[in-house]
Amino acid sequence: MRRTIRMVALSMLGAALMLSAVAMTPRLARSTEVQAITLYTDPGSGQVYTKRCKHCVRMGEYIPAGSTEEIEQKVERRVSQQTQQQMDQERAAMQAEEAQRQAQQQQWNAEMAKQVSTIQPFAQEFGDRWYKKISIGTLVYADYRYYTHTGFGPQFLTQQVWPGPGNNSFNSFDITRTYLDFKFTPVDDVSLRVTPNMYLIENTGSKCTAKSSGGITTTCSASSGDPDGLNTGIGTTTDGNLGFRLKYAYVDYNTFFQKVLKVAAMHDDKFTFGQQQNPLVDWEENLWGFRYTALTPWNYLSLSSTQVGFAMKGPIKFNEKQYVDYDVGVYDDASFHANEGSAYKQVMGRVTVNPFGANSRYDGLGLTGFYDYGYSQKCTPDENKSNATCGHIARAAALAHYTAEHWGIIGEWDYGHNAFSSGNLYSGSGPSDAFGLGPSPGGFAGWNHMVGDILNSQAVQEGADLMGHYDIPHTPFTAFGLLQWFQPNTRIQKDPLDFTRYDLGVQWLINKYLRVAFDSQAIQYYHSQFTFPAGSTSAHSKAVPFAVARDTHGFFLHLEFTY
Repeated sequence: MRRTIRMVALSMLGAALMLSAVAMTPRLARSTEVQAITLYTDPGSGQVYTKRCKHCVRMGEYIPAGSTEEIEQKVERRVSQQTQQQMDQERAAMQAEEAQRQAQQQQWNAEMAKQVSTIQPFAQEFGDRWYKKISIGTLVYADYRYYTHTGFGPQFLTQQVWPGPGNNSFNSFDITRTYLDFKFTPVDDVSLRVTPNMYLIENTGSKCTAKSSGGITTTCSASSGDPDGLNTGIGTTTDGNLGFRLKYAYVDYNTFFQKVLKVAAMHDDKFTFGQQQNPLVDWEENLWGFRYTALTPWNYLSLSSTQVGFAMKGPIKFNEKQYVDYDVGVYDDASFHANEGSAYKQVMGRVTVNPFGANSRYDGLGLTGFYDYGYSQKCTPDENKSNATCGHIARAAALAHYTAEHWGIIGEWDYGHNAFSSGNLYSGSGPSDAFGLGPSPGGFAGWNHMVGDILNSQAVQEGADLMGHYDIPHTPFTAFGLLQWFQPNTRIQKDPLDFTRYDLGVQWLINKYLRVAFDSQAIQYYHSQFTFPAGSTSAHSKAVPFAVARDTHGFFLHLEFTY
């Protein structure tokens, strides 16, 4: 009996100690996952139960603490679940907003497509009428030139003059030509071109004044020239300005052979009326390719680059290959920068034959013939009957040429009748008395009269030319050259005016819009100095000493900008 009481007492003591230990354990904040447990004990056996049992005595509540790491993990899981839930909610909201935005964009696109389809016919008509029918371009020629020797002779480039003998080392910066090019094609049948030309003008009016010497007064009449240096005169219009004149203004009828005659081989041929390209000069400039450095042979001698009249032109093709290219027309006797005073008209034409066919206008082997027949621009019927100076003018040229991908060569023979005058000879520089500026001093006295006698109304000209270029491989540089030999009057046994001309240089093609060239040019009168005897022409009655003019030589830096 005592043993039983002792066991109960020990059990009660152990339970008391356990409860005190539980009571001393820190209690954590309750949560939905941590709950209190009620403990029971059997006094007889001393066992502890978590459920009510027979003979059990309630001991108290127990809260399982768990480890700090476990609690932190539980907190992190809860926070992560809350964050993920929040992110899912935000993502769902963004997706809904994006879907709404796309729906609005689709609706706007549909409305815009409807509006565009409504205005499209008008926009297309406007584009066809303007953007596809109008072309605007520009062309600029500029240079720097330095003359090591100066003499009399034709100009190297249009409107480019220099002071004559005694002015070695003359140099100048020049803007010689600028063009604006407007082309308009309202319909396929008809096209229009208008090209204004701004060009350099040298000097104006007469500066010839009366002079008295030893009691004798020398007078001179008004002239169209100015003195330039002590012994030189040059003739043009307005001093130092860039003048304006019309270079081209013409209308093309493009579809006569295509729609009316329906000739397949002449599909691209046309009629042209107005101020237009000369049949030879413009074509030859493009064939050679270096017009911005020097003039082509007949353009250098006298033939204008532009004529006013009516022409028929175009290629003749078979199986997309060109076999013939022609340009024939009837024009004023005057050039495009002079008024027509002649009662006659001049006829000129060029025909190019490509015996093996050509893929383009300037491709492969070609044989070209040119002929021009006309009169002076001031030749009226009464003058023609009463004035022997109103003789006809003729020019002819025969060319053989070959153009490859990286090189080209041109050989030319020229013939003329009254096709080279003193005005052409002095276009670069001439003696003072040639421009009504009084007698030429020194050794040039009488020289101008000799020139007039040589270039009379029955003068016959002859010349030969060689032009070419070669693209230096793997570089943007091209070597080019022009050689010209010319006799102003073959009817004179020894003509002091016979000359050669050359233009030799290298071009740098910077891009398709801009190119520059450095070259050397010269006019050389190739006879040795001699006295031109009296009686050499029917009108020449006085011998002229030192009849051969001085050579002109210069170095040039040329620039061409085209767009």
